[in-house]
Amino acid sequence: MQLTTYLLITYNSIHLLMDKLSFWHKLAFIANLCWAATWVMKYHTVLPKGDLQSTIIITGLITANIVNFLVNLVTCIYWLRKQLAGKVARWLLIINFIFLIAQLYIYIK
Repeated sequence: MQLTTYLLITYNSIHLLMDKLSFWHKLAFIANLCWAATWVMKYHTVLPKGDLQSTIIITGLITANIVNFLVNLVTCIYWLRKQLAGKVARWLLIINFIFLIAQLYIYIK
C-alpha cells in the first residue's frame, strides 16, 4: 500500500513539474535576454545608471546562470527519458541551450 501511494505521488509530481517546465523555460529566456543586455551594457551605455540597469545586471549575471543551467539539466533528463515531446516550444529549447553554451564558454574561458 505504501509503495502504491509513493508511486502515485511521484507520478503526480512529475506531471506537475512538466506543466511548469514551459514556465521555467520562459523565465530562463527572459533571464537570458537580461544576460545578453548585461554584456552589451558592459561595452556601451544603453541605459542611465539606476534601478532598471541594476535589476537587469543582477538578473543577467546571477539569475540567468542558475535558472538556465537547472532548466537545461531538467530538460536533458526528460529528453533522455523520452518524456519531453510537445511540452516546450522547440525554438525555446534551442535558444536556451545556445545561451547555456555561451554562458559556459564565457565563464570557463
